[in-house]
This record gives sequence, structure tokens and C-alpha cells, in this order.
Amino acid sequence: MRVILILLSLLVAAPVAAQIQSRPTDPPVVTAVNESWYQLGEPIQSAGELYYRAGAIVFFNGNTMVRTGHYNGVPLYADTTVEPFSIVLVPISRGLLQPYERPRRGDLAGTTGSRPSSFPVRILPEAAAAPAAAVSPTGLPLPPGAISVFTPETAATTASNARTPGAVGTAGIASAVPQTARPIVTLRRPENNDGVWVRFGGEKWVSGGVAVPLTANDFVQVGEYAGFPVYARRELKEEVIYLPTRTGLVAPYRLKD
Repeated sequence: MRVILILLSLLVAAPVAAQIQSRPTDPPVVTAVNESWYQLGEPIQSAGELYYRAGAIVFFNGNTMVRTGHYNGVPLYADTTVEPFSIVLVPISRGLLQPYERPRRGDLAGTTGSRPSSFPVRILPEAAAAPAAAVSPTGLPLPPGAISVFTPETAATTASNARTPGAVGTAGIASAVPQTARPIVTLRRPENNDGVWVRFGGEKWVSGGVAVPLTANDFVQVGEYAGFPVYARRELKEEVIYLPTRTGLVAPYRLKD
């Protein structure tokens, strides 16, 4: 009888196989289309890094895209088929997303991602420059019409000059030897004084004044420059474009004659 009970227990105990079901990511409901930071083309921050708008709008794919966080209440997504932390996707409608790309600089300098970068790739990481205290210039007067380039002396250079032995006066106080090195002098004057300028639409645009408020009724986007939107006034027929500077402000640039 005992043997029969053991055999029955072995027959009843059948192996149980675990089943794992993966379901696609739900499409986003909240979008950034009405957010001011999206309309102004501002960068966003994710995982401690800045990402800039870059590339064409893509369709949502729940099989390859996953949610990674949010920015100001708007969900952020990542494409699992590309390098992690290289591109984040911002929903702008229920089925469309705008890519934001992390520039390949700093710890990413000299590397390539899964896709060609939309921004220039730095060859070497930025070197941390030690701050230097500047002192007043000591160069000799320049001839009339000359243009010079002045390099400030550092505190270390000043201390070194102070230790240079010099002539001893009647009072017994050592005086420093005067500087004899001449400054760098150019032979030509600058050919123009355009100041800040950009190249857009095959033309050169120079800074045209102070920034003005950006309002949806007065401005319309006419293109992009280095990943940032370019605006023009709706009603005025002027040869002026506007680029974002700070939140809610755009700076004018006029067409160079």
C-alpha cells in the first residue's frame, strides 16, 4: 500500500514550466507640443546630461521603445536598438516623437555611437584650465595704426619677474629689470566689423539689435540653425530672422548687404 501511494504521488507531481510574456510599450498620452521649452527649441536634461533637438521626427514603436523617465511632466523614451544614453525621444503627438541627442564630448569625445552624430564630435576631451590671475599690461606703446594682441601675465610670471636680480640703488633697494619683450603686432587692420553673425539659407545674417519677446501670434518658424529654430515675423515683410536666446526671447539678425 505504501509503495502504491509513492507511485501515485510521483505521477501527480508534474513539472511546471514558467511562461514569460512581453507586451509592447503603451504609446504616450502626454506630449510636449504645447510646452514652452519645446516650442523654443531649448535643450532638455536627462540622467544628468543635456540633450539637444536633432534629427527628423520618428514614429512610435512599442516593440523597441521603452520609457526611461520624464522632463517637466512629459515622458521620455529610449530606442533599445541604439547606444544607451545617446538619444532620448520626446513625444509630440500620440504616434510621433522628436529625437534629442547628447553631443559627443567630454567622456564621449573621440567615440562614435550607433548612428552618425548630428553635432561635431570632439577629438579630445576638454582640458580643465587652471585659473590665472591677470595683472595690468606692461608692454611698450605701439606705433600709430598698429593692432596688437595682449596676453595677460599670470601671477606665477609676476612672481618670477620679481625675483629677477636688478640694479641696486643708493638706498640699497633692488629694482626689477624692465620688460623688453615687444608685443605681437599685426600688419593689417580687420577687414570688417560684423560682430556676431550666422549663416542661414546661404546668406550671412548679422546681429540686428536687442532681443524681443517671442509670441505665437507674431512669429512663425521658417527653419533651423544648428538644431535651434529660426523664426520670422508673420506680417512684416522684413529681411530679418530671429534666433532664441533666453526663455521667451528671440534675438534679431538682419541680412547683410
